[in-house]
Amino acid sequence: MTAIPRRDLLRGAALLGLASPLAACGSGGEPVGSKEAGPQGPVIAWMHHEEANDKYFNAKIAEYQRQFPKVTIKPLYVPIANLDTKLSTAFTTGSPPDLIKVGAWTLAERASKGQVAPLPPAEFGAGSLDELKSRFDTNAFAALTYKDQVYGVPIDFNSVHLWYRRDRFEQAGLDPDKPPATWEEVEELGRKLTTGSQVGLQWQLADNIWAMLNFLPLINGLGGRIVDETSGRGGLNTPEGIQALEYYGRQGNPRLSDPVGAFGLFAKGTSAMLVSGRFTSSLIPALNPKAKLGETFDSAVVPSWAGKEKVASGYSWGWLVAKKAKNPYTAWHFVNWLSSSANVDQQLSATGLVTPTAGWQKLPSARDKASQQLEEQLPYTDFGPVLPQWTETIKALLDALESVIHKQRPAKDAAAAFDAAVARILK
Repeated sequence: MTAIPRRDLLRGAALLGLASPLAACGSGGEPVGSKEAGPQGPVIAWMHHEEANDKYFNAKIAEYQRQFPKVTIKPLYVPIANLDTKLSTAFTTGSPPDLIKVGAWTLAERASKGQVAPLPPAEFGAGSLDELKSRFDTNAFAALTYKDQVYGVPIDFNSVHLWYRRDRFEQAGLDPDKPPATWEEVEELGRKLTTGSQVGLQWQLADNIWAMLNFLPLINGLGGRIVDETSGRGGLNTPEGIQALEYYGRQGNPRLSDPVGAFGLFAKGTSAMLVSGRFTSSLIPALNPKAKLGETFDSAVVPSWAGKEKVASGYSWGWLVAKKAKNPYTAWHFVNWLSSSANVDQQLSATGLVTPTAGWQKLPSARDKASQQLEEQLPYTDFGPVLPQWTETIKALLDALESVIHKQRPAKDAAAAFDAAVARILK
């Protein structure tokens, strides 16, 4: 989940002369785009499957191809759980897609292996990287930067919110216009919202990225860190880490299940609270058409610990182009077109996904409460550790969290095991 200033860079053929020349044809002899020829030829694009986004993206492909009839965009929608594995296989065999939408948390691994191309400002009509960055929100590229090199354009730029069921609050005699502002209040209200099979806050379990997104505000809000990237040491076997683990283990019910995890449980009203991103505003009605934003459910800023600084966790997906792409010019051209003001507005309205171009907050589709809360939270949003070994490290975090919430071992033992695992992973 993840702001080019809203200049409409893509009017007619204006972009055709903006980029430096690239290869004239792919390895198979197919025509590809260049400064002289303009965008043309096939572009293979891979991204994770999500119904609302798939529908929107297909419509954008058709629109783009009408404007640039020499181009054929060939999308492949992959189940999110399989996307990284499928991409790794494609890179290993030397046949990656041209354009990929990936979670920025995997960028360091891809960049460290030389799999993805640096972002070329010229393809966006910018004279420098700083000029291109100025078209986006502050820190929009932070999650897509590795060793001071930017590799992609952000999409689905997000910090987490606290989503809550207004109907469940009313049923419990709680004021639905006063969501909890602190983690202590979340736990207190959670006890009042737990009856029978219903619970208060339910974490999204069994998923690496959500393990980090749910846990980071807890530990960082106490002044700790999941990992010290400089020393390569884990940070769970500390007073802050153990307190955060113990709190995590007290919330929700890990025995509850749904095909889409905590998202589905929240959509059904089984759980009353959920830590999730801006996209939740459109996801929940898609899972349960009876759930209405502002009536059935609502959003609040992510809680903080009483008396502590505010910390939100964030994530971004990014459009990246493979280093061995056959049609890089056209791939970047398409990304630039997607980043126009009109398209960013339509995307936010249709999917709840934010492309953080400068001024996106003033678009018609960004007048909702969740967008305003996202704008409020971004200055104190942390995108987590940037590591080539991110997957192994956060899998170790997920193991620690699940062992605590399933009561398999106490928080102190889980914390020690995590820190030992990090020492092995990052040695």
